[in-house]
Amino acid sequence: MSIIGIRREDKSAWERRTPLVPEDVARIVSESGIAIQVQASPNRCFPDDAYREVGAIVTDDLSGADVIIGVKEIPPDLLRSGKTYLFFSHTMKGQPYNMPMLRRILDLGCTLLDYELMTDDEGIRTIAFGRHAGLAGAIDTLSALGRRLAGRGHVTPLGDLSRALEHGEVAPALAEIEAAGRRIAEEGLPEEISPVTIAVTGEGGKVWGGALEVLDALPARRVPASEVASRVRAHRGRAHEIWSVSYGPGDLVEPVDPGHAYTWEDYAHHPEKYRARFGADLPFLTAIIHGIFWAENYPRFILREDVRRVFAAGAPPKLQLVTDITCDLMGSNECLTRLTEPGNPIYVYDPGTGETRDGLEGEGLAVQAVEILPAEIPVDASRHFSEILTPLIPHLAREDVADRPDDPAFPASVRRSYLAVRGRLLDEWSERLREPLRRYGEVATTGI
Repeated sequence: MSIIGIRREDKSAWERRTPLVPEDVARIVSESGIAIQVQASPNRCFPDDAYREVGAIVTDDLSGADVIIGVKEIPPDLLRSGKTYLFFSHTMKGQPYNMPMLRRILDLGCTLLDYELMTDDEGIRTIAFGRHAGLAGAIDTLSALGRRLAGRGHVTPLGDLSRALEHGEVAPALAEIEAAGRRIAEEGLPEEISPVTIAVTGEGGKVWGGALEVLDALPARRVPASEVASRVRAHRGRAHEIWSVSYGPGDLVEPVDPGHAYTWEDYAHHPEKYRARFGADLPFLTAIIHGIFWAENYPRFILREDVRRVFAAGAPPKLQLVTDITCDLMGSNECLTRLTEPGNPIYVYDPGTGETRDGLEGEGLAVQAVEILPAEIPVDASRHFSEILTPLIPHLAREDVADRPDDPAFPASVRRSYLAVRGRLLDEWSERLREPLRRYGEVATTGI
């Protein structure tokens, strides 16, 4: 039986999550007899002693572990020969910034499993932080929007809200938002900014669901995307609620050929037949929580030219803020030109020049794009993640796990998560990642 190692997170000083929480480690150790090593960490949201108390070995050195699990990417120089790794590698799209790490994994003959590839038979991810990214992103959106509006002379109850990071947990953040909501219901919002409309992209997804949990803690009216423009135009007076507007792909794009009707199946298989239509709604939105999946060959949704038109219209625009949870750099949101961290989460993007400046002040579109949003609520996020991961640990502790077992009893979701086996990319990834890897040295490995 393999020894499982839990590594400390070191990609960011703000990262405090863990893939397995102490109470679940206790169950694994007592019920399965699996040896678990935990790399000592001063930042993890659960202290080292909490792991010692449940039977884990706390150590600085995980060289004795066979399978090493974490959350975020591992710096290339910390990878060790022949190990089996499980973490979010962020390599499946050929992300250039992670190709040196993948190259190193292959050179060291390691096996790599990726949480992003753990899916059910319908292709839905079974283990992820999506809901918690939505929760933290929406909490931060309301806080940033309140401060942004206050800077423009519009005092609202949103201006008193704290960021998710300041709370550290979801429950107190929601309690604070509910209190602000009661004030909105009683006092209303300034007529000049009413109605406050917050778009959430990715309808039906986990990020979307988490964001709506937060917005629904306010007095909130859900407005169909198809009606937001007409309803905003018709609105008069102070609003005593916020409006949330959900956007799925069919609300964000339209066929290039006006005579062609949108269907999800057609869009999924022929994205080249579609173009963005989100720009038509941007003048009627106050903020956007952007959390929809996007791939390179699909239309971009938030276009710089559309944003430029909103800010060049003359009067101060309604649109103030985008919280980009996708973190697809230069992807579906053309205003996302750099990623941020919890210590410096927001920049203002000038749609005329493309330049950015840190902070909330100044003319342009405020953008917050914290790459590790769930780390702002680490205890909630870790407990949720650990609950799903724990049943898989006995399978990951199999001595043949490094070879991708062909045993039909081995979980299908885990089998799907393999990206490389003993230094060789799987066939389905070899061709896709060959060119990105080539830029960092010829691929000496072949698919298996």
